[in-house]
Amino acid sequence: MENTEKEFRNLVGSLCEADFRLKVALSKTTLRLILHPDGHVPDTLTRIRVLEGVSVVGQGDKVVRSSRGGNSILIAYVKFLPENGMTNYDNIYKLCKSIKKLPGVEIVKVLSVNSKKVVHNGKPIVV
Repeated sequence: MENTEKEFRNLVGSLCEADFRLKVALSKTTLRLILHPDGHVPDTLTRIRVLEGVSVVGQGDKVVRSSRGGNSILIAYVKFLPENGMTNYDNIYKLCKSIKKLPGVEIVKVLSVNSKKVVHNGKPIVV
């Protein structure tokens, strides 16, 4: 009797837990963002944080600013939840397009995905 009750509790626990687990693992993407000279890095990172599917955003390195008042280069990492039914490339491209639409972002280049360098058709992904 006690063994059956224990099995029942384990079964119910695993069924309940399954509803709360993510079906797909988060993807970590490292990006190089070229920002307009007037771009504000903290605001850009905040705007990325509120994009759909994004869970974590951080700054990977110091911001490199041109000595002549030109563009700034920001290395950022973004953890996001990929959509089911889309290829990795489509998920990454959608994320990059969303980031490029933000004020002050001029170019987005993908440096790596899940700590692996990534190219598409032999070329880097640049949006």
